[in-house]
Amino acid sequence: MPNTSTPIHFELSVLGSGAGASYLYDNLPSSSLMLLANQQPICLIDLGLGVSQQVLAQFKGFPEQIIITHNHSDHAGELPVILRVEQARGRKLQVFAEQAISERLQTHRMAEHHQMLAPTEIADWIAPEAGKRVALSHGLEIVFYPGVHSEASCGFILYEQETALLSYTGDSQLNADFYQTLNQAKTFIMDARPKPNPWHADFTAIQAWLNQLEAQFEAQAKTPITANVMQNRYILGHGLNPKQDNRTQLNGLQAPLLFTGDRVRLN
Repeated sequence: MPNTSTPIHFELSVLGSGAGASYLYDNLPSSSLMLLANQQPICLIDLGLGVSQQVLAQFKGFPEQIIITHNHSDHAGELPVILRVEQARGRKLQVFAEQAISERLQTHRMAEHHQMLAPTEIADWIAPEAGKRVALSHGLEIVFYPGVHSEASCGFILYEQETALLSYTGDSQLNADFYQTLNQAKTFIMDARPKPNPWHADFTAIQAWLNQLEAQFEAQAKTPITANVMQNRYILGHGLNPKQDNRTQLNGLQAPLLFTGDRVRLN
């Protein structure tokens, strides 16, 4: 257990920003984040194709807790192998996913192990209903919120006591209510693609939403506050290759892009 008498400094390490085929065709690890407490990995956010190599290269092993936003291969593809290997080594990891998504993971994603072991023998599944707060480690709590995607998918907010510390959309369309809920966090990470498609937010739509948010705040405050609206708002550039992108503004994009190797301080 952490020493609660000393402050805990939370940070995110970006492990990947790849899309569904990015790892297989372009060697880009799938979208994933590692949550650190005082520089130590405590929780992995999504475990899609190519992520395990990043975890082992950077941190030498897996943390006790894993958050899974949905069952697509670029977010959960390596989950069955890692859970089974760690279980065989005597470590039963905790998997946090919204209730319906957890059921899909246990039924479908873990099917390769069903004849040998039940999913509950391999891992501990923490599966709250959407909107219900449950405890992580290090004084954090998580609440899942459903997004709009081709597969059941949830974003989430991480709380430190009553402070909304971090939110992440996972894969979702830009749904105004969903984004407004997640926007209450001090740091908000939006997963998006450069070009629109029916199941993912895109850069142009996000910039329009941020502009609308800025206008609403300026009307209330009667002063320009663009810096406040954009502060600690980031986009995980879904499928972008950081070697090919110079991080200049894309389609008028103002919120900064995150790529593999980036780090974000949360408190």
